[in-house]
Amino acid sequence: MIDIFNIPILHYFLKFIFVTGALFYLIYTFIMFRQIQVMKKTLITSFSSGVSLLGLLNLILAAFVVFSFWTTL
Repeated sequence: MIDIFNIPILHYFLKFIFVTGALFYLIYTFIMFRQIQVMKKTLITSFSSGVSLLGLLNLILAAFVVFSFWTTL
């Protein structure tokens, strides 16, 4: 019986796919964070700071995901 999880090329291919997907998510999150900053300058509301904080937390989480995928996979 073939154990497909011990094939090195498959391991590196899956690592490449996961890290690439996480990098795309990080780029998307950075663009979203920048859009939140522009929105804060043009539309001032009472919950602008909360949305900005959520965007920053999402950016930090995305960076952590990329770092963890890069180091643990």
